[in-house]
Amino acid sequence: MRVVKQIIYEVDAEHEAFEKARKKLGPEAVVLSSVPVKRGGFLGLFKKRKYIVTAGILEDDEGQERFDQGKRDRLLAFQKLLEGTSTNSFDESSNQKSNDFSDVLELSNEAVALSHKPIEAREGYYQKLSPEPLAQIGKDKICEALLQCGFDPLITMEIAKEYANIRGDRSLDEFLADHISVTGKDFISALGGKKAMFIGPTGVGKTTTIAKLAAVFALWHQKKVLLLGADTYRIAAVEQLRTYASILEVPMEVVSNASDVEKALSSHDAEIVLADLPGGSQNDILRLEEYRKVYDALHPDCVHLLIAANLSYPTMADVMEKLNVVHYNAIIFTKLDETTSLGSLFRLIKSYNVPLSYITTGQDVPRDVEVAVPIRLARLALGLETLKQTGV
Repeated sequence: MRVVKQIIYEVDAEHEAFEKARKKLGPEAVVLSSVPVKRGGFLGLFKKRKYIVTAGILEDDEGQERFDQGKRDRLLAFQKLLEGTSTNSFDESSNQKSNDFSDVLELSNEAVALSHKPIEAREGYYQKLSPEPLAQIGKDKICEALLQCGFDPLITMEIAKEYANIRGDRSLDEFLADHISVTGKDFISALGGKKAMFIGPTGVGKTTTIAKLAAVFALWHQKKVLLLGADTYRIAAVEQLRTYASILEVPMEVVSNASDVEKALSSHDAEIVLADLPGGSQNDILRLEEYRKVYDALHPDCVHLLIAANLSYPTMADVMEKLNVVHYNAIIFTKLDETTSLGSLFRLIKSYNVPLSYITTGQDVPRDVEVAVPIRLARLALGLETLKQTGV
């Protein structure tokens, strides 16, 4: 299955997205993504909320006689869909031009430029700062290095003091890795059980992360995957998950109560169940209550809290506190490719002592979704390693 005739257009409300898609592309059109933007206003004030929508048509591929070829085609379609999905807002000054549909644009490869300096730009900084073995570096240089890598001053002093007191030739990256706990060493064990629930604030990339994991489990591990969509607040989110499921050829059910969950589980002989809960502000009390309802109905083996790596530490901590309406067992750090530092992540890990399960570093599958590995995160934080790697 592949995506064809992709278009992009603007609507005033999410419910208009489907009407316009089917009007332009026909009854088989599906909405692939919906991104909120601000338009109009005066001097930056009084802007109105609108949505940039990406839509397309899914077609079955012909002549797929071997599983490997089918898997490759599904992955290509899935990858193309991910590349057209972004949680960043589009700027009004975009230089895109209208086509024959006037307000409908053909989807191109243009993307919003990142305003952040990539982690790769810091590669080797620590080594340049001090060529001698890491275990022999004094506390002052350790502090300097950690501060340059974006670590919080207070955490920097604590780390430097603790590291100075250790004996032997243990390197700083190994020392930092010792302070990171994880849920597992491979994709299956990191999930934390058969039934996993995913929660997180708006814009964290929750639905696409779930879809990436579904792709890994279904295409590489040949597991029977069931997707559950509980985000009944945003129709576009449910349709987006349904589109991913269609491409990956895995079942997807919409659930809103215990009866729906029970029916979905009994209808499918799934080995892995991934539940996508409503995204929203951590201050939205009513939305958070929905977490509890689905949690009580599903009885998940593990709840993964998604946090974007490009958030400030106070915002990360606020998310951790407010979303504790259900007990989460693991953290997934997303958007590592959109941050200048991993220092806030280490502060969060040290403060809350919650194990990590996965990280996401881009849109490529499977390369850009990884099992959390302590030594890799430590080396990334110190600029000793880059985000680029291959393999599942």
